This record gives sequence, C-alpha cells and structure tokens, in this order.
Amino acid sequence: MATKPEEAVRHTPPVDAAAPLPDLGSERISGERFHSREWMDLEWTRMWRRVWNMACRESDLPEPGDTFTYTLGKESFVFVRGHDRRIRGFYNVCQHRGNQLMLNGEGCGHVESFQCGYHGWQWNIEGVLQHIPDVETYPQFQDGVPAHTLGMEPIETDIWAGWVFFRMEPGGESLLEFLDPLPSHLDTYQIGKWDIVDYKTFEWPCNWKAACDAFNESYHFQALHPQMMQWSNGMAIVELLGIHSRMVNEYGTADPRYPDQEKPGPELQVYMGMRGMVPDPGWTPKDVRLEIQRQKRAVQDVVTYLPYRNMHDEQLSDVYHYTFFPNVSWNVTSESITGFRYRPHPTDPNLCYYDLIIMAHYPPDAPKPEYTHRVIPKDKLPRSYRDVLDMDLNPIISKVLEQDGANLGAVQQGLSSDGFRGMVLCDQELRVRLFHNVLADYVEGRR
Repeated sequence: MATKPEEAVRHTPPVDAAAPLPDLGSERISGERFHSREWMDLEWTRMWRRVWNMACRESDLPEPGDTFTYTLGKESFVFVRGHDRRIRGFYNVCQHRGNQLMLNGEGCGHVESFQCGYHGWQWNIEGVLQHIPDVETYPQFQDGVPAHTLGMEPIETDIWAGWVFFRMEPGGESLLEFLDPLPSHLDTYQIGKWDIVDYKTFEWPCNWKAACDAFNESYHFQALHPQMMQWSNGMAIVELLGIHSRMVNEYGTADPRYPDQEKPGPELQVYMGMRGMVPDPGWTPKDVRLEIQRQKRAVQDVVTYLPYRNMHDEQLSDVYHYTFFPNVSWNVTSESITGFRYRPHPTDPNLCYYDLIIMAHYPPDAPKPEYTHRVIPKDKLPRSYRDVLDMDLNPIISKVLEQDGANLGAVQQGLSSDGFRGMVLCDQELRVRLFHNVLADYVEGRR
C-alpha cells in the first residue's frame, strides 16, 4: 500500500502526562556557577567550543557574497555564502595582525571579498588568501606564500530547519545527532519555511544561565505572572529528551488554581480577541481552548500553508516549549514561535545577551516582514518591549516578557550573595535540573 504524502510527515509525539518523572537527584545547585569567572572560563573551553550553536537563518545569506556576522562570548564569527552556494563560517579575524575583517556589527552584509582595513590583506568568499600588499617584502615568503596556513580560520557549519548552526571544535556528533530527537518532534511545523518577524537583543544584568532557567519552568507563573493564570495552565507537562527537554502548557484556558473556572477573565478575553474569537456567553475557560482547536481543525483544508492537518488537537491550542541545549528555547505554536537565545557576555559573568527572535508561518505569496535587529543595553531597557519591537506584540504577551526581564537583576544579585546556600528544585523545575546536570558534565569533564 502506497504511503500518502501526509503520512510521510513525522508527527510530533504527544507527551504522556502519566509517565513517571526520572530521578535526576536533589542536591542543591551552587550559586557560584552564576558569578564565578573561573566557571565562566571552563564553560567556554569545555562546553561552548564543543557544542553546536545556533547562529542565523539560511535565508539571511541568499546570494554569493552575502554575509552574517554573529557574536558569541568573546568571539566574532562571519558566515558567508560562497560561489558554490555553500554557507561557510569563519572566525572574524585577519591572519596578519589580528584585526577584525567585518566591522559592520552583528547582522547581514555583502562582500566581493574579505579585505582587512588595517593593511589590505584579502581573502575570497571561500576564505582563501588571494592578495598580500607588497608581498615581496616578507622574507619568510621568498619560496612562495603558504596560503593554506594563512586562510581565514574556519568553523564547522551545518543547517537544520533553515537555521545555520556552527561548532568551534570539529569532530564528535553531527548536528542532527546533537539535536536528536528535536528534529523529528518539530518536523510537523515545517520551520524551514518560516520567517523571522522580529529580532531584538537585550543586555540583561544576569548570567546567561539565570536567563535560561527563567524560561525552563512554569512554576513561577503564579507568583511572577499571576495574570497569566487567566489564559494559561502553569502546571506544565514536562518531558526530558536526552540533553534537551520540552514542556507543554495549555493555552486559551485558565490555570486550575485560578479561582474563577466558570467564565473567562479579562485577560482570557483579550487572548480570545487576539484570535478574532467572539465569546459565547455560556463558555467556561475550558470551552475556549476547545473552541480554538475546533476552529483551526475546521479550516485545515482551506488554510493549507499551515500544517494543521498533521497536528493533534493539543498542538492547535497549546504551547510546546522546547529547550535546545545549551542556550535556545522556543515557545512553539501552530502559527508562530517566540524564541529565546541566551548568550554569555564576553568578560562579565553577571551580564548576558537575551535574543528575542519571533518567527511566523506566512502564506507563500505574502510579503516578507521587515524588521531591524538592534541591541538594547542594560541602562536603556524599555518599560514596555512594545516600545522597541517592530511588530505589534500584544500587550498581554509583552507584559510577561517584561516581568521576566525585570526580575532577573534581583535573581543575579541573590545568586551572588554569601547568604545563598544553593538552588533547591522541585519536580516542576526538572528541566532546570537537567540543564545544570548536563552543563556540569561538560564543565567537569564527564562529557
């Protein structure tokens, strides 16, 4: 029997809410790893250099010579599409005197060749040295220029779902092996076809791991985001996926701990308005979530650019939150992704860069969204993220992100306190513990 095209799609596995949680230990996690420069240095040499890191979209480099400059920690990298259409990655550094080759800051550019602005050494877009001014004045080159040792320093690159990943130290697992099983989980969403609709970077006064931890559990909803309990269930279903993890939060309904389970609260009504829903007077919060599923299922054969027909009902309403070790989290819905990437500061463990990257699935003939990437320093953080985003982010979503960001400075101060005896984690924070266990395996030489 022939396989129908829709049956060839790898469907997202449902989460078994009844499955017992694994035992990852219960010991405290020291605050030292959040503020120690020694720990920061070990993270760099033993973890960051060895893992696959997410950089840019393949679509950022459509033509030969198109570049993307990206910073991670103390390093700057440049990605470029070659004449052979292949995307390569290099350290952004001249092999003559160490000057950076691309000085355009982070983001897109275009070159015919890479030329150092200091002394004029030049490389082609495949990273091969092609010109040294006054080469005859180098006595060490009298027998010929050893171009193979003076090329731009490469990094390993690969692509998944339209994203360019890189690794500083070659060898070990392939990208797909490293990401497994996330590619099979996310195949349904067809993320390679999605577009970035906004991308902003915020300098936060905390360690990158404190930022990562904040988005790795929903235990904090009831205290930090009490308004969210009107339109989302903070009692997430948690699943560990090797070194990665996911949790599923019911959206479009009230948290079971919210006192009014009979009628939609004001924030849930706003949430419904975001989706163009006209509430029925008799609906309970549970009915709203089911109605979202019903409405999307009803148009699955009409709105064919969205993969509703390959999704189970929960994917049509709920948020599937995936964390890619070490530093990427995605709130995935059937139409969009609110993505978070946490980057270490080059020198200070008490600072980090938080990338807010929002993606959406547009009709094939729709115009591509326009946005401008900007870095917002810690002394200019906005009261409302809506003030700095190019897209019109709904206020109830913006408010959640603002609450997370505003809280992390106090978290960092507390983690650095002599009076802090270490993190105590519950089952709802199991993904936090997994993250720190894997990180410790890298830093302490077990991985």
